[in-house]
Amino acid sequence: MTEVAVVGAGVVGALAAYELRKRGLEVALLDAEKPGAATLASAGMLAPYPEGLSGEVLEAGLFGLEYYPELLRELAGRGLEVEAGFGGTWTVALSEEEKAFWEAHEPPPYPVRGARGARRFPGGYVNPRDLRKALLEALKAMGVPLLRAEVEGVGEGRVVWREGLLKARTVLLAVGAWGGRFGLSVRPLKGEALLLFGPAPPGPLFAGEGYLLPREGGAYLGATAREGVADGVDLFGLRWLSDYGHERFPPLEGARFREALWGYRPLGELFVGEVEKGLLAATGHGRNGVLLAPWTAHRVLSLLGVKA
Repeated sequence: MTEVAVVGAGVVGALAAYELRKRGLEVALLDAEKPGAATLASAGMLAPYPEGLSGEVLEAGLFGLEYYPELLRELAGRGLEVEAGFGGTWTVALSEEEKAFWEAHEPPPYPVRGARGARRFPGGYVNPRDLRKALLEALKAMGVPLLRAEVEGVGEGRVVWREGLLKARTVLLAVGAWGGRFGLSVRPLKGEALLLFGPAPPGPLFAGEGYLLPREGGAYLGATAREGVADGVDLFGLRWLSDYGHERFPPLEGARFREALWGYRPLGELFVGEVEKGLLAATGHGRNGVLLAPWTAHRVLSLLGVKA
C-alpha cells in the first residue's frame, strides 16, 4: 500500500509530493493532464504585498518567498534549472489616490504610460512550467513517476479511475479548479495571458488591471479574469490583452506575438486540511498557487506528523 497518493501534479501537488518523498515516504503522483491546468498558464509571481495578501495568507506567502531560493539550489544540484528572479516586485500608481495608498514615490523601473510613481516590494517570480518540469524530473529520479489518470473517486484508502485503483493510507487532493468534482468549495476563474518577443521589466510589475514580467527572454503580459468554463483564448481575451499592453507599456508597441496562454484559477477560500480520515485537500490558491505552494507542502507535512 502506498503511503501517500497525491492527486494533481501542478506545482502545488508536485511540490507536496517532492517534500514528502524527500523525507522517505512512499508517494504516488497522479494527474489527468487536462487542458486548462493553472500551472501551465500561470505567471508564477512571488508578490505577496502587491497581491494584497494579509493575515495568515500573507505569512504563508512570505514563507514561500523565503523558501524558493533554497529549493532552486537543490534542483540545480540535480542538474535541473528553473528560470527565476528575486530582485523585487513593483506596483505602479496610475492616480494620485494610488500613489498615496501605495506610497509610490520611486520612478518606475520600466516605462509605463500614465505612471505617477512606483514602489518596490520584496518578491520575484518563478517560471511555473520550468518548476513543474524540474519537480517531475526530480520525483522520477527519486522513484516517483507520474501516472496519467483522471481520478473519479477517492476515500476509504483508495483512489479510483476508469482503468484502475490505487490503495493509499492518505490521499491528498491537489486538483486545482476541478476541486468541485470532489465536493470542495472551489470554482474555476479563467485567466488568459500572452507571451511576447519584447523587452520585459526586471521583475513583476503591476499597473492598473494587469501586470508584466520576464519570461524566457521575452515578456509575459497578463491577465484576464473571466467567470465560467470556456476552453482556449478567444477574441475578447486577445483584444483586452492587446489593448492593455499597447496602451500601458510603450516598449511593447510592435512586440511580436509568441504564444497565448490560458488556464483556470481555483477560486475559493484557501484550505489545506483534512476533509475526512485519510483524505486531505489543498485548494483555493487563486492566482497565488506558486507563491503559496511551499506553505501548502509544509502544512501537509504537519498534518501527517512528518518533521519539516
